Amino acid sequence: MSLSLFVSLLAIPGILSSTSASRDPVDSLGNQESIETLLAQELSDGEAYIWYLGHCGWAVKTRTRLLIFDYWEQHPPRGVRSLANGSIDTDEIRSVDVFVFVSHDHGDHYDPVILEWSSELQNVTYVFGWDAGLDPNFVYLSNERETRLFGDMEVSTVNHRFDNIPEVAYLVKVDGLAIYHSFDHASTTEIPNRTFTDNIDYFAGKQVNVDIAFVSTFGRWGGAVVNNGDLYTIEEFHPRLVFPMHHGGGEDLNQRFANEVGPTVGATPIIAARRLGDRYFFSNGQIHRSR
Repeated sequence: MSLSLFVSLLAIPGILSSTSASRDPVDSLGNQESIETLLAQELSDGEAYIWYLGHCGWAVKTRTRLLIFDYWEQHPPRGVRSLANGSIDTDEIRSVDVFVFVSHDHGDHYDPVILEWSSELQNVTYVFGWDAGLDPNFVYLSNERETRLFGDMEVSTVNHRFDNIPEVAYLVKVDGLAIYHSFDHASTTEIPNRTFTDNIDYFAGKQVNVDIAFVSTFGRWGGAVVNNGDLYTIEEFHPRLVFPMHHGGGEDLNQRFANEVGPTVGATPIIAARRLGDRYFFSNGQIHRSR
């Protein structure tokens, strides 16, 4: 979604909610573990800590890696920089192997501030879904439906040009987890776009069951939050849980999506992040409020 269109949506009454208050660098539920302690914990395959970083931004700590998706500082961070506040402090994540994923060149998905981390982190890999023409040490997955191995982590893409620029969605398989992040890969028409469904089918063929699905929700004509593209994604991926997103500053829409889609998808948990820094623990195919 273009930044100009997103900003115009935020101007609609009822869409923009108040900015989250700053918090000390602890879990949003009040748990007192430091982020460094959490990142140092020994996880098993199939386990992950998940932090909401705003809009489409997420951090996922698996057994061996920290994955950061589409980081965007919509507003200057308030208070202490920390994952607990939905922002990145490189000192906090210095001890882990970091992968930074960027889907496309829109201002609400690609924030150049991420480039500053390269001089501050010893173990960081940047993965772009197009040829951004930056550092030659960065990874550019610009080919159609590309798959790349990073050790034992497999990263695959599907491609689209719904906004007339190259864009991707990612499927990441790492440490016993299959993680889908849609970025702006979506379809709002009554009959989902053929490119969209073909891409979903392609990923579903590579991974029968997705563990964690981050799904951008753009609604449909008439005011409903859920569209048939969202339903198609959930039906084909059989995810263990879904995080709706793409509502930075209007997180109430995440809960509206959960309320509307819940009766349709049955037992699939829909997790609605409410504020920057919300943290979740995923284990044994389920989400837990604390470990």
